[in-house]
Amino acid sequence: MPQLEYLDANNPIHRVNPQILSKLVSAQWDLLDKEYKTGISVINRVCADLGLKALKMPSKYASLSAQKFANQNFSSLNSVFREILEFNGIASTAIVTQAFQMAFRSQLLLAFHDPDTAVNAVKTKIVSVINDFPRSMADLECGRNKGDVLDPYILAAAQILLFCGEFSLAINSVISHKAIMIIEGLMGHLHEDVIGMMRGNVRVPEPRGEDQEKIDYISNPFPGADMLQPPTKPGQRLRFHQIKSKTGSAKGGDGKRLGQQLAFLQDHYHGDIYYHALIGNTLRGHRSKTGVEKAAPNVIVLVGDASFKELTRTVVGPELLLRLYQASFMEASKESGYNLDTISKSIIKAFVDRAGKEGESFLENILYHATSGPVEEQDNRVFNKIGHRARAK
Repeated sequence: MPQLEYLDANNPIHRVNPQILSKLVSAQWDLLDKEYKTGISVINRVCADLGLKALKMPSKYASLSAQKFANQNFSSLNSVFREILEFNGIASTAIVTQAFQMAFRSQLLLAFHDPDTAVNAVKTKIVSVINDFPRSMADLECGRNKGDVLDPYILAAAQILLFCGEFSLAINSVISHKAIMIIEGLMGHLHEDVIGMMRGNVRVPEPRGEDQEKIDYISNPFPGADMLQPPTKPGQRLRFHQIKSKTGSAKGGDGKRLGQQLAFLQDHYHGDIYYHALIGNTLRGHRSKTGVEKAAPNVIVLVGDASFKELTRTVVGPELLLRLYQASFMEASKESGYNLDTISKSIIKAFVDRAGKEGESFLENILYHATSGPVEEQDNRVFNKIGHRARAK
């Protein structure tokens, strides 16, 4: 089996799960400048992926390295491809679309060895949560948790304060809010998964077993880390990353535990440790920063662009994540067919029909269904007795 390079033979990393070790070995070589020697070779790959004929290159791009070419923001890449397409005599009507597609694909190739596999993996996860979006009146009135009931008072506030009394717009906003909350629940782990799929990175598998904070070289070799980067040249060390969406994602009390885990990984594997918040532009107000730093004095705490530079080894990390999400969201939308306008009209009609049938206004009808119920479900003096009898049976 191939061995990890640039690390001491006695480093415990060599004892971890063979599958993870194999991914770490692959990650050492999964870098853009190791796959492509020049910017032109990246452009040729882009053309092949998009089904375009090979293009002639202006002389100024002949000596450009792959990394330097691809490591540009989207706007710059778009301009470069416009220039190349014009140089090749492509019709002006086609240049705008083709340049956009080529810049988009270039950023995916900068981030991923196999962009299509990454897009498909993320699309599958997105489709699974789209299936939980509200699709009916019943979905909107009560979530999977029986206590998650549509609040008629908040609905009244939205109707009057935000939508000038328009009931249909208020319902539309509630549907949107519930869907966004489901998306928000997905995004935290999705960030970790996607960044873990990027070039040079390895996603740390979710811990298994009874004690999920105890190290086990097979089932839980890196407790506290979300992602790991092996060294790519002599002198570098293993880099362990704990990733949060925002500076407030972890409570202040979590900082000590997270810091202790990172400090252990640093000492045990002789590595460097990082604590990230992807979205944000300042460490001010970071809820868990102090706790992490006290428990792990050598930790590097980063936010926003500073985090992405370390996680992606590029200067356009936020854009790379966005490109992958855009591609995946588009594919997921096509597959799921979820349409807010269509769903909203159907749900509103159901509310209107039921209110008319029961002889009440929309809000009164929603209020009734949000608060009414049998006493054995609403009063613990009855609820608990019935529960005891049910358990006794």
